[in-house]
Amino acid sequence: MSNKCLLRVEQLLRKSSIKAAKKDEIINQIKIAQAEKKITNIDSINVDKVAKEVTEQIKLQKKINKRNAIENEIKIRNYTEYVLREFPDNPEEGLIAVLVGSNQRKLASRASVAIQQQASVNQLIAGFNQKLRENNVTELFDKADRDTQLRVSRTMEEINQRKTDVEEQTGLKPPITETNPKIIKLAEIMEGYSEMIRQKLNDRGANISKMWGYIVRQSHDPFSIRDAANKLGLKDIEPDTDLKTRRDRNYNRNFKAWKNFVMEKLDQARTFAGVDDIDGFMVSVYNTLVGNKYQMADGASFAFGGRATPDVAKSSKFKRVLHFKSADDWFVYNDMFGVGNLKESFFSGLQTSGRNIGMMDSLGTKPTDNFNRIRQAVHERLVKLKKDTESTKSNSIYEKYLNNVDGSVYSVEKFPLAKYSAILRSIIAMAKLGGATISAAADIGLYGSEMRWQGRSFLGGMFEALNNLRKIKNPKQLKDMAESLGFIADNTIYDVAGRHQVGDNLSKGWTRTQRTFFKLNLLSWWTNTLKEGVMLSMANYFAKQKNIEFGKLNSSLRTLFNMYDIDSTKWNIIRKTAMKKADDGKEFINIADLDKITDAQVKEITGINDLTQRQIQIEKDKFKASVSGMLLDRSIYAVIEPDVRGKAILNGGRMSGTYMGEIIKFVMQFKAFPFAIVQKTLGREADFFRKGANQDIARGITGMASILIASAFMGYLSMTAKDLLRGKKPRDPREIKSFFAALLQGGGLGIYGDVLFNEVRTAGERIGSLAGPATLTAGDVIQAIYWGIRGEGGKTAKSAYNAVVKNIPFLNLFYIKSAFDYLIGYQMMEILSPGVLKRVEKRMKKDYNQEFLFTKPSTLFKGLN
Repeated sequence: MSNKCLLRVEQLLRKSSIKAAKKDEIINQIKIAQAEKKITNIDSINVDKVAKEVTEQIKLQKKINKRNAIENEIKIRNYTEYVLREFPDNPEEGLIAVLVGSNQRKLASRASVAIQQQASVNQLIAGFNQKLRENNVTELFDKADRDTQLRVSRTMEEINQRKTDVEEQTGLKPPITETNPKIIKLAEIMEGYSEMIRQKLNDRGANISKMWGYIVRQSHDPFSIRDAANKLGLKDIEPDTDLKTRRDRNYNRNFKAWKNFVMEKLDQARTFAGVDDIDGFMVSVYNTLVGNKYQMADGASFAFGGRATPDVAKSSKFKRVLHFKSADDWFVYNDMFGVGNLKESFFSGLQTSGRNIGMMDSLGTKPTDNFNRIRQAVHERLVKLKKDTESTKSNSIYEKYLNNVDGSVYSVEKFPLAKYSAILRSIIAMAKLGGATISAAADIGLYGSEMRWQGRSFLGGMFEALNNLRKIKNPKQLKDMAESLGFIADNTIYDVAGRHQVGDNLSKGWTRTQRTFFKLNLLSWWTNTLKEGVMLSMANYFAKQKNIEFGKLNSSLRTLFNMYDIDSTKWNIIRKTAMKKADDGKEFINIADLDKITDAQVKEITGINDLTQRQIQIEKDKFKASVSGMLLDRSIYAVIEPDVRGKAILNGGRMSGTYMGEIIKFVMQFKAFPFAIVQKTLGREADFFRKGANQDIARGITGMASILIASAFMGYLSMTAKDLLRGKKPRDPREIKSFFAALLQGGGLGIYGDVLFNEVRTAGERIGSLAGPATLTAGDVIQAIYWGIRGEGGKTAKSAYNAVVKNIPFLNLFYIKSAFDYLIGYQMMEILSPGVLKRVEKRMKKDYNQEFLFTKPSTLFKGLN
């Protein structure tokens, strides 16, 4: 449409009685209609129809805003009453429990926002995978080459755009150009699932307009975007000097390269409808992308899917949606600046959308504001009751938990600092965690302790864990059933490295390298096998209780259900509705069947009779996610890893790329696993000592004792396995040092001790090592420089060798390390420090009454002698 045409429309609107806000939006909608229909003649656009549609949109947005306000208020009041009722003596713990859960055995104390988010993500992925299996296109989705991915993308766009004016008038659908039926089916599934999720988000208060590939189009790789000039081979590109990007020259170069690349592919009429400052808009989009802020779960305020604002007229100016001209244009952009292939892009979008759904189901469309209002309401009630209000006075106590729940902790402040710090930690992890699976023997005892807490046998739980590992791989039917429960293999959506460190944003290349490492050291297999096994085990155990009424369940199981807000009504529905038998006759809870519960059952659960169909569907989703969330949460008690609460404590809620945030991550590297044991396993048992109606000191003592004994036993087995791999005899179990070493190994310090305490040489270094593994490497480098300046060649070489060899990724793999030592390592040690092997052998004998199994290294390697 020409500018003259638009000017004529604007003049007509000024003379009309239409309000100013509506006028702006009508113009924007005419531009969008022009772009969508590729119309150049204004007479071809029904301006009256557009004006009517805009008026209806404004009315709709007002209704949505009103509905959101009411539903937000209900959530605020319910949570306020919950905190005051369940945590009257410790409202701070109650508020934290709302966000990230609590070990206290109280109603819904584990039914947190964080768990609802994880369950929502996993259920979306499980549901999608099920559709792929039902239509026999899983392999096509997993292994599609670049050409196939492009064809799928094109077909997704065509499917979305089939509802045109022509179809409305004639009833005929434009043809799909793709001829391969499997590609068409895959595109239909992906586009249909994408549209379903958009509707779910809108049902919860968002107002996202229809667009093809909504899920995959949320995919952006901040590392590639921040390095756009190099990615595009534009090393000589000059930065724009007139843009206020408030950044350095290199940043401006990359922004210009990215902007020029993407502008050619954008449907500019749609993307910039209502935007006065296009350059400023693009700077804002770029900052959002390189800061990783687009993945934040912030309720209805989606950075790349629509923004719930007071009215539609304002929304166009604030939507940061990049509308591409075609699927081909999007595909080229995604190939260059997306998170990966079509599969990875889709899963990335599922993860972001699932976290938003979980957030809105819990805290509404304005989660941060709503939580602050909950805290303020609790504070005001406590003031009236003349109780201590210090912990509820400000939001500072809860900020780190909020930052981890909404994902802002993973947004980036100073990109280069975040990038190279993450890479360094990844290198350290791949250089130090080669024997992590051997050290993970502690999982067996922790698995047993969790089963005991649920009312089962401690030893039975340990044998169950070992049996899971013995089977290596479950039959396909059980694997599918485990996924329906919510189990998603680590490498699908996140890295197993999270068990041992706080978490990092890594580029595609480094992420894949790290994933490969954890496959080779068998930690991915170990963790996934145990998690899958415990999910199935719990589902089978719960199914065995299906004939027992809630009040007659054993007390431990009732406590478990109570902590996840599963009462007698919900249990009756679960045990009568969600059961499935496997081929071997075993019965399991089948969460997928909870989709089939009736409207009457939903009303029974909520206690509300006048629910709309929208509200009924939301409640079904929430119920399904709550049951899945319980299984997911308990699985990371059995196969221990930090939950969101633990991560928040460890990272302090600090953003990536801030100096303090990166320092904290370096200090806390490899401490996540032992911290999780203290926070979760011991914290779970410590609740039995807490004063109150649930106090059971005897139960707490036996729980702690069983963990202590199992930790020492499994720790000794772990140490023995490591010693045998290194060619050493087992340590003498009669030595007190062996006992304490085994206790530390089985208590979670196995990996931490391997990385830190076993590598230090002096008491000062032991203390310094508490600052994290990076300090050890830094110490070796500093020592090498120091001795080099002083002309001490031998000491310089020794420090330099330590700095290099102890930080070579993959060299520490447990089946490579011993071979390296005998081929190169021991000889180098003797060359750099003559007599060191004899000293090592003497220390082994003195401390642990331990010797090498075969020939002593000191007799084989003589250095330069």
